[in-house]
Amino acid sequence: MSHKHPTFLRRARLAPLAAAAALIAATSGVALAQSNGTAPVAGPSANQTSNGVVNAQNSSNAQYTNFPSNGVVNGNGVDALAIGNQHRLATGAAAALTINNQPPTLPTVDIAQQVSGTVSSTTSGLIGVNAANVVGNHDGDTASVSNNEATSTAIGSTAVGTMQITGTAVDMSTPATAAVSQTATGAVFGTTSLTQVGIRLNQTGGANPANAMDNLGLSVSGNQVDASAQANTTQAGIQVQGGSVNVGADASSTVDQVATGPVFGISSVGGLLGIRVQGTPNQPMTDSTLGVSSNQVQASAGGNQQTSNLQITASGDVVQAPGTVLATTATQGNGGIVIASGSATTLGIDNQKPGSANNSYSVAGNSVSAQADGNSGSNRTAVAAAGSIDGAVLETTNSQTLVSPVVTAGASVLSLGVQTLDSSNDTMSVSGNLVQAQAQGSSASNQTRAGASNIAGSLATTANTQVNAGGAVSAGAGAARIGSSSTSLSGSSLTVSGNQVGAEATAASATNDAQLGADNTVTQSAAVVMNTQGHATGAVEASASSNLVGAATASATNATLVVSGNQFSASAASQKADNLARINATNGVVDSGAIVVNVQDHQAGNVGATVADFINVSPAPQPAPMLIGLRADTASGASLTVTGNQGASDAIVNQANNQVSIAGSRIDGSSAAILYNAQNVSSGNAQSLTWVNLGVDGNTVADTTRAGGHELVVSNNQFSANASQNQAVNSLEMNAVSTLGTGGLQPALLGSVQTSAGATSATTRMDILSGNSVATDASGNTTITGNQASSMARANVANNQLTLAAGTQASDQFALLANSQGNTGAVTSTTSLLAGGSAANRLDGNITTTGNQALAVAAGNTSLNSVQVGAGTALNSGSGVGLLNSQANSGNVLATATLNADGFSRGSSLNLSGNTASATAVGNNAENVVNVSALPGQQMASAQLTSTQINSGNVSAVVSGSYSASGVPGTSGINVSGNRSSAVAIGNRATSSMTLGVQ
Repeated sequence: MSHKHPTFLRRARLAPLAAAAALIAATSGVALAQSNGTAPVAGPSANQTSNGVVNAQNSSNAQYTNFPSNGVVNGNGVDALAIGNQHRLATGAAAALTINNQPPTLPTVDIAQQVSGTVSSTTSGLIGVNAANVVGNHDGDTASVSNNEATSTAIGSTAVGTMQITGTAVDMSTPATAAVSQTATGAVFGTTSLTQVGIRLNQTGGANPANAMDNLGLSVSGNQVDASAQANTTQAGIQVQGGSVNVGADASSTVDQVATGPVFGISSVGGLLGIRVQGTPNQPMTDSTLGVSSNQVQASAGGNQQTSNLQITASGDVVQAPGTVLATTATQGNGGIVIASGSATTLGIDNQKPGSANNSYSVAGNSVSAQADGNSGSNRTAVAAAGSIDGAVLETTNSQTLVSPVVTAGASVLSLGVQTLDSSNDTMSVSGNLVQAQAQGSSASNQTRAGASNIAGSLATTANTQVNAGGAVSAGAGAARIGSSSTSLSGSSLTVSGNQVGAEATAASATNDAQLGADNTVTQSAAVVMNTQGHATGAVEASASSNLVGAATASATNATLVVSGNQFSASAASQKADNLARINATNGVVDSGAIVVNVQDHQAGNVGATVADFINVSPAPQPAPMLIGLRADTASGASLTVTGNQGASDAIVNQANNQVSIAGSRIDGSSAAILYNAQNVSSGNAQSLTWVNLGVDGNTVADTTRAGGHELVVSNNQFSANASQNQAVNSLEMNAVSTLGTGGLQPALLGSVQTSAGATSATTRMDILSGNSVATDASGNTTITGNQASSMARANVANNQLTLAAGTQASDQFALLANSQGNTGAVTSTTSLLAGGSAANRLDGNITTTGNQALAVAAGNTSLNSVQVGAGTALNSGSGVGLLNSQANSGNVLATATLNADGFSRGSSLNLSGNTASATAVGNNAENVVNVSALPGQQMASAQLTSTQINSGNVSAVVSGSYSASGVPGTSGINVSGNRSSAVAIGNRATSSMTLGVQ
């Protein structure tokens, strides 16, 4: 068969939207009949319209109100479901239309849905034990509230529009169409609001010793509180399975969704999720075990959601007629408000009895989450054959537009952990809990793939377009307190570990790939990915916050406190893309090409990420430090350890990971690999902030007094802030086990262009023993070691790697890597690590402040460019290798690092050593590497390396380091050694190397 595709990619048709539209128009009049297999097969053709109000309400209680010797509230469900339009499969059906061993004549599935009325579901009530009057002796009683569910679901329209065709030899001689169209203009609300999930005991009857409440066993676990709201959701696609498949006409799976009404998903437990024991002036609770674990509060809200899949699978060959197309096409537009909110007021254990002694408290593995999506989709076009694929044209096309005023996700907890009055010899653990919020304007996963023994004359194209025309996207996750709150702690132990607070906001994100894989050969074929993302206006913000992670008490006496391994993250991005074009053939690739084109354009709108506490002060919340450790007036005896905690804020406007790969035993003919990345920010700032306070802080305005040998360790904590306008990782590879380039010129072209005009700033503040933490009484040892605070602000970042490798010889290679970067915006990186001032460190005991780091890096443009060309035996002279780097920066660049490690000893040893403060500011920074090698005695390729850098902005690096040690007479020893401060400012910096020669 003669194929009309050019040698590596001849005029590939890249208009799948138009082709799909023509296909739909051509088949819209198919008759609704099936008789003898020759007449058209019109599968489900449903048209649904919902104009009225659709409402589901459920107000139910699953509880008992007394407190017997033992009781269980387990496995209850309280649900509400409201749907405007629903088209679903019949019981036992695999698809809306199934054709088995019969000629598929114009098979069609066509679903159209419209909803303009309000669709709402509401679930409310109470689940658990709600005992208001507990009298008598309850020593040894138990209660369990587990595995209960409360849900509300509201959906504007939901549809399944799928087709399945099977047979021994499937002949698709007429067009096959699966199409779903959905429009939602009405409001969609899903609300789950519960007052309680868990156990509430209120003891009455006075302070009578006979009314004991000891040796209790109370458990609240595995309960779920969910709310979801979705304007449009659908599943569409065509599945073809046969011994062999002949594609003689177009086949398409098409989804079109529009949502303009508001969508709210709200899930909340307003009072208690966990255990509350109260009753004064009754006896204290002692010797009891209370656990709250694996409970979930979830909320989701979405405008449009869809999956579309066109899949052909054959145990033999798949042959596609010239001019036919297998296409998956999705179009989504969202113009309504989308809000998801998950919240719990109290998540954990609240013991309000007058005393708590010798109890075991555990709050573990619970989660509160929220996810909001404007548009989300998953699209796939794939052909898999055990034999050969011939002449396949596969297209996956996705288009998403966001004009929604806001897409917002919020997850919040007021109190997460354990709360008591006076705590004596208790054991408390708050671990592995999660508070998470994610908001996405538009997100998509798009795949086009073919796999067979042999692939010839085939084209796989993935095209993604996403436009944010004005929507603001934000995600906020916060827990006001994580850990313990007690009037006093005496001899108790508390562990707060492995908890996570995270927020992610992205205006547009996509994962795109086009792949061809053959066990034998790929010939005259191409894999192409085209990604286009545009952001017209609208802010993108993410915040992860807490006021306190650890313990709050008036006094801690002989209490052992450990706050470790907790993580906080906030990530915000305007546009993100992962693009992959790959051809892989075990026995060789001939006259074929792989291409990735990525274009990201951000016109206006700030991108911000914050990890800190927030103080609600009009007109907007103001950041304040998050305390990780102990808030107390006095801390006497025992110890506080704050170790291994991490936090990061990342604000990146455009972010891309692009990869092109061709691999096989041989790569012959005029095969080519091309990667082009273009990123632009015309206006809009990238701002990140991380602000924490580690150690001990006072209550409100009072200072903390450490006495009685109270020991403090703050070690190995890491907090950072990162901000960029454009970031890209570009990788292009042609790898042949034997020969590369026999029979024609083989271009390998990697080009990356980045331009930015917005301001870029990253700020990290780490305070250790600061705030209201002045200590003047006798204290124990103080160790501050291995902590790191860092910030990195870079306008444009590119990591470009081009690799050509042949096991034996390479011929007629043309390898070119071109990088271009331009920045006009200001770039600022600020890091501050204050390890206590002179007043805070006027301490007894040994004082050790070692190995702490404050690092700040700021750069206008930075790139890593690497070209690696190697052949096992010969690299012929017909090859050429080039690396071109061009960078221009006119924005001011400032890096500032401050480290204060002062200490004042009142008689013991003082060690200030190995601390580092550094600030590095560079206008343009590049590392260029070209390596070309073969065995001795062979002809070599020509090679060129050119790097041009122009900097006209002010570049400044400022460091303030203070390592001041002093003490009273009689101090056993003072050591100040090995501390380093460095400031480096460079206009242009380049490291270039070229190696030509034998291996």
